[in-house]
Amino acid sequence: MKNKILPLFAFMLLTTFTISAQGINFQKGTWADIQAKAKTENKHIFVDAYTTWCGPCKWLSKKIFPQKEVGDFFNKNYVAFKMDMEKGEGIDFAKKYQVRAYPTLVYFNPQGEMVHKSVGAYPAKVLLQHASNALNPETQVYTLQRRFEKGEKSNAFLTKYIEALSGAYEDFSKPADMYLAQLGKDKWATAEGWDFISKYVRKSSAEAFEHVMKNQKKYEKIAKEKGQVGRYIAAVLRADMRGVARSKDKKQLMIFKKKLKKAFGKEADKHIAKAEYMFYSRDKEKAMQYACKYFDKYCNNPYEFNSVAWGYYKKYDDTQKLEKALGWAEQSVKMKKASFNTDTQAHLLYKLKRYKEAKKVAEESIALAEKAKEDAKETKALLEKINAKL
Repeated sequence: MKNKILPLFAFMLLTTFTISAQGINFQKGTWADIQAKAKTENKHIFVDAYTTWCGPCKWLSKKIFPQKEVGDFFNKNYVAFKMDMEKGEGIDFAKKYQVRAYPTLVYFNPQGEMVHKSVGAYPAKVLLQHASNALNPETQVYTLQRRFEKGEKSNAFLTKYIEALSGAYEDFSKPADMYLAQLGKDKWATAEGWDFISKYVRKSSAEAFEHVMKNQKKYEKIAKEKGQVGRYIAAVLRADMRGVARSKDKKQLMIFKKKLKKAFGKEADKHIAKAEYMFYSRDKEKAMQYACKYFDKYCNNPYEFNSVAWGYYKKYDDTQKLEKALGWAEQSVKMKKASFNTDTQAHLLYKLKRYKEAKKVAEESIALAEKAKEDAKETKALLEKINAKL
C-alpha cells in the first residue's frame, strides 16, 4: 500500500509543479524587492493591480495567467508581481499610479519607471499584445505621452497615442480633437473620418458627434454595416446619461433630453425616462416617482430590474417602497430566472417579514447557484436568518 501511495503522491507534486510552471511566475516580496530584482535582471516589471472582490481579476488569475503561452512570454520578459490595491503597499501604489479600476495591469521599465498601463480583463491573445506593446517605446502609453508633450503631432502618431490612452482608460479628448482638426472637417464624413469618430469620439457634446447627428445619412453611406451609425449615436448618448446624472445640473438634463428627442424620435420617451430616473435617483422627494416612471413603463432588462430592486432593499425600510422593489425583482425573475435575482427576491421577502415565501425562494436560489457553480454564501446566510424566524 505504501509503495502505491508514494509514487502517486510524487506524481501529484510533479503535476502541480508543472501546471504552475506553465503560467506566469509571480514573485513574492516587497515592491522594493521587485524593483531591485528587475534592475539586476534587466527585465521590465508587470504588476497585476487587483482587489479581492473583483470578478474579472479572479477570472484573469484562474483562466488566463496560468496558460503556458502567457507564462512563457511574461516569464521571459518580466518580473511579475501581484498587489492588492486595498491592502499594505497597494494603497499607496494605487494613489501614486492612479489605479482607479480593476483589474489594472501596470508595466514598468527595468529602472522602475511606469511605461504602460491597460485596464480590464482580456483573453490571452489581447493580453499578450498589451504586454508586447509595453516593451516597445513606439507603443508604450507614457513614452508616447512624453513625445506628445514635446510636440509630436502627426496624425499617424496621434492614432497610436490615442489607442494607447484608450487601453489605459486615460483621457484622450485633447489628441482626438487635434487629430480631427488636422484631418479637416470636410473629411469627417469619409471612411477615414468615420472610422476615427466611431472609435474615439465618445461624448455627445463633441463637435464631431454633432456633425454625425446632423449628417447621419452621409455617414450611413460610409459605414461598413447597416445600422452602425444609429448604434453609435445610441451608445454615446447612453454613456453620457451617467455624466448628466452625476452633474445634478438641471440645465444639463434639459439639453440632454433635447438631444435624446432629436436622436430617437418616437422612441425618445423611453430614453428620457431612464435619464430622469438616473438623474433623480438620490433625490429623496423625486426618486421613487421617476423610478416608477421608467421601470413600470419602459424597462425590459432583467439586470436593471434586479439592480434597482437590490438598491431599494439596501436603502429602505418603508413597506411601500420594499413592496415596489419586490415587484421589480419578480419582473427580473420572469425575464431571466437565476440565482442573482432570486436572491434579491428572497432578501426583500425576508425584510417584508414574509418568511415562508422567503424560505422557499432562498432555497430555490441556492439550488440555482449550485447548479451554475456559483457562490451561494450570502443566500445561505439569509436562509439561516429565515429559519430562525420560523
